[in-house]
Order: sequence, then C-alpha cells, then structure tokens
Amino acid sequence: MSPPRRKHWLDWQRGLAVLFMIEVHILDAWIIPGGRVGHERLYDLLLYLGGLAAPGFLFMAGLSQALADEAHARKGLDPVARRRAAVGRGLWLLGVSYLFRLFSYLAAIVLGSPTWGFPYVLGVDVLAAAGFGMTLAVKLGAWHPRRPRLAVWGGLALVLISFLWRGAWRGPYWHDVVKVDVLNILAIGMMLSAWLSVGRPRLVGVALTAGAALLVVFAAPWVTEALRARDQAPFLETLATHPVAKLLDVPFAYLSGVPPRAQFSLFNWVAFLLAGAAVAPLATGADRPFTFLLLALGVFLFGRFAAPWILQPVPGSVLWRADAPAWFMTRLALHLALTGGLQLLPGFVEPALRWLTLLGRQSLTGYISSVLLTYGGVPTRLGLVSALAFPALGWAMAVMVAVTWAACRAWEAWLGWEKARLAAAGAGGSAA
Repeated sequence: MSPPRRKHWLDWQRGLAVLFMIEVHILDAWIIPGGRVGHERLYDLLLYLGGLAAPGFLFMAGLSQALADEAHARKGLDPVARRRAAVGRGLWLLGVSYLFRLFSYLAAIVLGSPTWGFPYVLGVDVLAAAGFGMTLAVKLGAWHPRRPRLAVWGGLALVLISFLWRGAWRGPYWHDVVKVDVLNILAIGMMLSAWLSVGRPRLVGVALTAGAALLVVFAAPWVTEALRARDQAPFLETLATHPVAKLLDVPFAYLSGVPPRAQFSLFNWVAFLLAGAAVAPLATGADRPFTFLLLALGVFLFGRFAAPWILQPVPGSVLWRADAPAWFMTRLALHLALTGGLQLLPGFVEPALRWLTLLGRQSLTGYISSVLLTYGGVPTRLGLVSALAFPALGWAMAVMVAVTWAACRAWEAWLGWEKARLAAAGAGGSAA
C-alpha cells in the first residue's frame, strides 16, 4: 500500500530544501573570486533560492513534528510520554549537531593541517581511554547500564574534554565545534515546540506555537541590537585567545550572532519551526492547497504593508535585514505557498519524483553529506574550493546532487539491513 497522499509533498518539500542547500553551498564555496561578474542577475537569483534552504528545513521540522504527534494521538499514546519522547528527539539531534561539527573539525585538521592532526587526534590519555571504553562497552553489550544512551553520550563527552584538555583549542579550527549552526537551532526549536504543543489540545498547541513565533519575530531586532557588541572586533579578539570566554559566550551566540560566533540564531530563525507547528492542523486529513496559498498571500501582505509601522530599536534601520519581521514574513509566505503548490501536483508524478522523495526522507543525511563534501578537506585537496568559473557551477551542483542522493540511498539501505538483522536476532532470542 502506498503512503498517504500528503506524505509525498512532505518529502518533496524537504527534498527541495536539500537541493537549495546544495546549490547555495557550492555557489558560496567553489566559485572563483570575482566569478559573479557578468552573471550578476543569475547569481543573485541562485543566492536567494539557496537562502530558502534553512527556513525550509526549520519550517518542515515543526510541521512534521506536529503531524507525527497527531498520528500518535490517534493511536491513543499518553500525552506526557509523547512530549517526553519529542523532547528526547530534540536532545538527540542537538548531540548529533555537536558530533557532526567535532567530526568536521577532526577531518579539517587531519586533511588540512598535518601539524595539528596526529598529536591531537591520536593522542591518548585517561579521559579519552575511559570515554572510548564506555562507548565501546555499551555497543558490544559487555556493559548494560540502566541508561545506555546516557553512558554513550557521557563517553563521547569525556573524549571531547580530553581533546580540549590537551590543548586542541589552540588549533586553527576549534571555534567551529561550538559555533551555532542550523542543526543546533533545529534541535532547540524541536524541544521548544514539543514543550508548547506536543500532547496538548490542538487549539492550545496552535495558540502557544503561533504566539511564541510572533514573540520571537518581533523581539529579534531588539535582541540583535542588545547583543551587537559581541560581534565586534574587540570582543571577537578576546574569544579567539580565551577558550573559557568562548564557551561562556555560546548561550549568547544561540540568542543572536553572526559568523564566526554563529551561523544561525534562535532570534528569529526558530520562529520558522514554530510557525510550521502552528499551521500543521491545516495539513491533517485531506489536502488544502488553496488554504495554504491564501494563508501565504495574507502573511506576505502583512509583512509588506505592516513593515513601516513596526517599532524598531534603531530609527531608520533596514526593514529587510535577516532579523526584521518583514524579512521573516516574506520567507514564511514563500514556504506556505510552496506547501500549497506541491499539494496541487497530481499523484501520477510521484514515481518520477522518487529521487526527490528519498532526499526528503533522508534530509539529515543529505545535509551532513553535502556540507562535508562541499566545505571539508576533500574538496580542498581536490582543488575545488574557490576554483570554478560560474558556468561550471551548474555541472558541479548536478554532480553533488547525485553524490548526495547516493549517500542517502546507501544510508537508507544500511538502516534497512540493520533493522532486519535486529529483528532476526530478536526472533531468534524469543524462540530460544
């Protein structure tokens, strides 16, 4: 039996976010200096489309979480247990985001800086040995703690502490480990959305998530202005030389910051996820494409015409910068319209879009694979970084889409094999 009709557009919209992300990453990392000259309009269009990737990931995460909770509610699962499980998934993703950045850091220093590679990656002390030992013992079944996940994360934390204790923070890339990125914001947003809406009556969840989204959106310019000094040169110089100061700054970077402190911040990026959770009831049951399209039009018009009347912390400040409510409303309207447009697609296109369905179904794997293959040490060694003329970027994007799809396909196949293996082992144990 094929999945419900609505699940197709859910995966397609997530898959489009993966495509937008691949496009903007290659455009940012591989184009030669001055490569946009003569192609300014197309460059700006591609850059704008790529800027829809992160809002799309966040919006769809909130929407999907709320729809999953609706399905669990229909099965009669306990509301408190559902909320606790949803918060746990957010914590798991937060751990994945830091492990991903740590792995990227290790790969960068091994492939890009041999001086920092072997002394710090292969160095062993008591903390590192204890951490690896805890993780390996749980994985192999030699140790059965009451909370195995806590033991695994604790072991990995000991490895990280060992790494920093041995002076890894003096390396050229370590700041990237604690930099706030879109996965961090997505994880925190999932936990916040779970607390506000999962396991609660539908109207209560909609009111809480929509209210929180509006609060974040209209507070974002004020939070940015209050923390602006932390993105200036004097403060950044302090962070670069004092690792403790860097770690203490992380909570503030979550609230608001720009590179190198943060790539994304809670204000106002998390509002996309909360907005997705707020509109999720419209996605239950039969498709409502025209409802989404009308809602998109209303959000766009509100952002466009209300912008001059919104109180700003600095008179005359730019209304279309990333922390402005009008900027948020425009991009939210585009994703609402995309949801409605994808719902209008006829069912017979589904077989032709299975490749996009796979990218959407394994969007986290697609994100990780694309980032590592675009910015990591491999493209640096291959001479691709800042090396391609503008016309060649199209071929590079097509190849990266194919490679990312292959990574997603391999990961899904491995997950299926692992699930079958565990099921067989469980059946054998029951028989015995």
